[in-house]
Amino acid sequence: MTQTVQVIPRPTSADPRLPAHGRVEVEALTGTPVTWTPVVGGYGVEVWKVSGPQGEWMLKVGLGPGAQKVAREAVVWSRIAGMVPAASHGSGCRYGLGAAAAWLATRWLNGPSLWELFAPVRQHMAKTYEGAVTAAVETCLAVAAVHEKGWVHGSLQPWHITMTPDGVRLIDWAWAWSPTGDLPPADAYTGALVHLSSPEMLAREELPMRITPADEVWSLAATLWWAASGRWPRDYRAMGIDPDTFTAAELANVVVRHRAPLGRLGHWPELETALRTVLTAPEEKRPTAMSLARHLGVLSL
Repeated sequence: MTQTVQVIPRPTSADPRLPAHGRVEVEALTGTPVTWTPVVGGYGVEVWKVSGPQGEWMLKVGLGPGAQKVAREAVVWSRIAGMVPAASHGSGCRYGLGAAAAWLATRWLNGPSLWELFAPVRQHMAKTYEGAVTAAVETCLAVAAVHEKGWVHGSLQPWHITMTPDGVRLIDWAWAWSPTGDLPPADAYTGALVHLSSPEMLAREELPMRITPADEVWSLAATLWWAASGRWPRDYRAMGIDPDTFTAAELANVVVRHRAPLGRLGHWPELETALRTVLTAPEEKRPTAMSLARHLGVLSL
């Protein structure tokens, strides 16, 4: 989910509020005059929407601790851009790498996130679930195509899934890797959010974490559960714990030791049944993303 912090009207090239890295390159892509809109920032990474007469682009800049993540994403884009529809917006991307800074520019995606599309479902205001089913199925098909090409995204969550007029697009590819190719996992990768991680993934101790397609299908089902309910799929309350009082490592240990039960999706039991099929299956029997797409496609609306 994008969060617009502020809009800077008619900035000049000397405006100190604008990023120095990648500015010249992205303005050449958009043309001038340019409008710069900061989208999100934190942990050493800032993202801007850059708009001009020749188009709209995203500029992501990493400084200090964030430079490594942006640099890693640039490497991923150099391998995967255009390989699957969900990554097609990376075709023609631009990037620059340095010792303490990195920047990446890709075409701006227009469309709501999965979280935004599921808002009526979470608020129990949907007259029909048809739109949510369509979004869920297309998301599963997009992930299935990524897996078919020998890749995993590594960071599925509702805000990293954008529904554009041309179909589902995935963003934030910094932690992607290819189990069957020549790009190993990032050294800094410690796994997805604990709440969206499979039990077997949480039990692994080796680093960097090697997320598998089966792990990612668990994350996919957990992401859909979260988007539909606004709650984590694991029922921490039933365990008598507050997950916010634990570090990620501590919470992972608790989940592995005690096998937290799943919650309920009382307002959409058919979706709950479909997602439970994934979330309760052992790794070797877990449905694929394509299988989940087929299951969701026949849901009662």
